[in-house]
Amino acid sequence: MRISVLLTALLACQPGTVVKADETGNGETTDTSADDSAANDRHTDDDGDGMTEADGDCDDTDASVYAGADEVWHDGIDQACDGGDDDDQDGDGYALGADCDDTDATINPDATEVQDGIDNNCDGATDEGTDAVDDDGDGYAEADGDCDDADANRSPGAREVCDGAIDEDCDGEVDEDLAVLGTDPACPAASCLELRSFRPGAPDGNYWIAVGGVAYEVVCDMTRDTGGWTLVANFVWPGNPGGVAGWTSGGAVGSGTTDRTLSFKLDDSEINALVSVRYRARGRASWCTLEDRSTGACTVDTTLYWDSACVYSSGTTSSGACTAAYQTYDLDAWTELSNPCAWHYGLTSADCGVTSEFGTSHDGDHVFAGIVGTYIHGYDGRPDEDPSVEVWVR
Repeated sequence: MRISVLLTALLACQPGTVVKADETGNGETTDTSADDSAANDRHTDDDGDGMTEADGDCDDTDASVYAGADEVWHDGIDQACDGGDDDDQDGDGYALGADCDDTDATINPDATEVQDGIDNNCDGATDEGTDAVDDDGDGYAEADGDCDDADANRSPGAREVCDGAIDEDCDGEVDEDLAVLGTDPACPAASCLELRSFRPGAPDGNYWIAVGGVAYEVVCDMTRDTGGWTLVANFVWPGNPGGVAGWTSGGAVGSGTTDRTLSFKLDDSEINALVSVRYRARGRASWCTLEDRSTGACTVDTTLYWDSACVYSSGTTSSGACTAAYQTYDLDAWTELSNPCAWHYGLTSADCGVTSEFGTSHDGDHVFAGIVGTYIHGYDGRPDEDPSVEVWVR
C-alpha cells in the first residue's frame, strides 16, 4: 500500500501527467504532454517576427508573414495574414490584368471615363467620350463645336445635307438654304436665278431645280450676264438632215438635262415658267450657207437675247415679244430683224424671205444659227451644215 501511494505521488510530479483517484482511492494517471506541446507551439514565435500563431501569424515559419505585415502584392503570398485577394490591391473587385491600375480603386473596367488625362475605364483610350477628345475622328471634339461626336458626318466642318432632320454642320439649323439649296433633289431651287440670290458665290455647275413639282438636275450659269441662267434646251446637230425628233413637238426631248453633248429640251410650259427676266440663245456653226448662197466653211458663235414678255413655243409660232431679238443683255442693241417666217418657231431673228440668221426651232424639227447682219447661217435641214443652239432663261 505504501508503495502504491508513493508511486502515485511520483507520477503526479511528472509534467504532462494527471493523476485521478478511483472510487477505491487508488490513483489513475493520464498523459497530457501532447496537448501542452500544441498549446506551447501556438504561443511560441517560431520565426522570430514578434508574433505567434495565437497572435495572428498565419505562417510562423516565415518572418515576413504575420498579421499587419506590409503586403507584397501579386506574389501569391498573404504577407499581412488578412485573407485578402493578393491580385486586387486596391479592392475594387478587379485583379491586376483587367485592372490597369491596381493601386487606385477609381480606375477599373467599370469606372466612368472623366476628362483628367487618365484611362479611367482601362480600355486603352484616354478621356474618350469627354468634351476634349475627338471620338469620331472628324477633326472636331465637343469642345471644338462638334454637336455629335459619335458621328463623323456631323461637325462644324461638315457639309449640310438636305434630309429634313439632321444639322450636319452643327450651326443649329437644319437644311439651311445657303448650304444645301439646289444640291439635292429633295432641296431644289425654283431656278438658277433663285439659287444665285441665296448663294451668290455658287460656281457654274449642275444644280437641282423644281418646275411644276418635278425636280430636274440642270446646268446653271452663275457668272455670265450677272448669273442665274438655267439651260432649258440644248440642240446638238445629229449629222443628218432629219433634225432632232420631237424638237418642235412642245414636249421634253431626251432624259438628261446636264449632258451638253446631247440634245435635250424641257417642255415649253416649263421653259416659260422658269423665265422671269430674259431668254438667251447661243448658236454655233462651222459649215454654212454663205452670203452668195453657196455653202462653205464658216465660224458662227452668236448670242442673242429676248425679253421675258416672249412666250416661247417650240412647235408653233411664238407670241409676245419673241420676234424682237437683241445683241445685249440690256436689250439696247436690236438686231432689226423682226419678221420671221410662219415656220420659224421659238426664238428667232429673221426677215422672212431675205435673211434668216437665228432660230431655236424651225418647221421640220431643226434650228439655224448665223451671224447677225449677214445672210450667213448654218441650217440643219441642209446636208453638211451643222449648227448647234443652247437656250437659257433667267
